[in-house]
Amino acid sequence: MTLTTTQAIEQPTEAFCADARLSYLEAGSGARTVVLLHGWGAFKELWWSTLLALGPDIRAFAPDLPGHGGSPLDGDSRMSQIAARVARFCDARGLQPITLVGHSMGGNIALELVLARPDLVNCLVLVDPAVQAQEMPFYTRSHLGGMYGWTALRTGLMLARRLDVVGRRVPHVHRGGFVLPAIRRATYMARHDAEALHRLLAGLFANPIGQRLAEIKLPTLVITGEFDPLVPPALSQRIAEAIPGAQYAIVRGAGHNPMDERPREFERTLLAFLSAQERRPAPPNYR
Repeated sequence: MTLTTTQAIEQPTEAFCADARLSYLEAGSGARTVVLLHGWGAFKELWWSTLLALGPDIRAFAPDLPGHGGSPLDGDSRMSQIAARVARFCDARGLQPITLVGHSMGGNIALELVLARPDLVNCLVLVDPAVQAQEMPFYTRSHLGGMYGWTALRTGLMLARRLDVVGRRVPHVHRGGFVLPAIRRATYMARHDAEALHRLLAGLFANPIGQRLAEIKLPTLVITGEFDPLVPPALSQRIAEAIPGAQYAIVRGAGHNPMDERPREFERTLLAFLSAQERRPAPPNYR
């Protein structure tokens, strides 16, 4: 499998799944299916370059998770609830089995989905996964600190809205880096509802999914950004070591969002893993 140029395939299309009440992007039409889950405060367009890189021979989906973009929260702030909605989305679209890619909070949700529906997923990729909340740096919980945290979150979103003029000019497909991609991510995050983000963050840190890593029996890749300040590489490596047989990869020069900061390097890492899985027999489902 090789990288496909963005000119060779159609751009992702946007749709809404009424059964799961999730807005999503879709690209490709191949036999293999990949579902990409973004993190807290992010957006489905974060995966745009990845969707194109997967090429026309892979059918790929990137939903807005509940409380983000075009997907209403509907009271589902627990990670297990969101995983159930992603499962409904897959069932409604007839997607089985899938390769599941989860970034940050999306990694937490991905693990919930794998453990709840082993029939649905045959391959797992965790990107800077927020699954060991108790081991993440203390400042990752700053927005949960009572009235101060709530005020800091709302103030941060208000300030981010002022960057919208610049953020809108950053294309979905770019060369990476830190400054302009970060401004783009901030302007998207500023469009989300502050109360929904606060509830989701609380749900993330209340979920002890990291205690069940040894139960994962699927081919798994854990990817980390070399300079990730939220889920440090050492923590991602421990997560990989806790999953039987998991592989571990570092995207050099990236922070917490390697698919956005070093997109080409991230895509090569992901595609190499997917290619290797195509050459090996599918593992049996486990219960």
